[in-house]
Amino acid sequence: MADDAIISKRTMAEEVADVLRARILDGRLPAGEPIRQEHVAKELGVSRIPLREALSQLAAEGFVTLVAHKGAIVAPLSAGEVEELFELRLALEDGLLTRAIPRLGEADFASLSRLIDQSMSPAGLKRWGELNWRFHEQLYQHADRPVTLKLLKRVHDNIDRYLRLEIALSTKGRERGEREHRALLEFCRQGDVASARALLAEHIEVTARNLVARLKARES
Repeated sequence: MADDAIISKRTMAEEVADVLRARILDGRLPAGEPIRQEHVAKELGVSRIPLREALSQLAAEGFVTLVAHKGAIVAPLSAGEVEELFELRLALEDGLLTRAIPRLGEADFASLSRLIDQSMSPAGLKRWGELNWRFHEQLYQHADRPVTLKLLKRVHDNIDRYLRLEIALSTKGRERGEREHRALLEFCRQGDVASARALLAEHIEVTARNLVARLKARES
């Protein structure tokens, strides 16, 4: 019975974390917003214990900041954080891509191409972050590095709200992403590892520079 209670409580905390994370990512909880714990607990029908555990999890992931005697606030957007997250992303993705390319087949390329199409459809705009991750996840799945892929998922989750800012402010970011994803896919199809790695690095570094410039302009 005690084990069942522990599992149930942990699952509830994870579900609460999923709800709050989604609200942060889609902008319903903007950067700097206090999270009113009593209101959230009542709304979701949970006690304060799983809510506190959920907030601790989100703090560990970088989505919220826990402030003594004040509670939790949505973590602010930071140019420095963007630079660090994208450095991590490049380090992880370069190795995954290099290992995955020789193992990709026509079924993989067809599936990846469909994901690009979905991301550029009218309905794809709201799901752009999800579809962007699914593209990268499928591209790297044959690298046979599940721990690295799990770490990359956490990085992508933290990057997602920054990418939403880029997409919301400019259609060019979305269009550039499509072009580069298609070009990356073609290099993979050709087995051109060097060109694929170079394009991936440019894809990540240009996005990071654009986001840092936007955030610094907002800060000033």
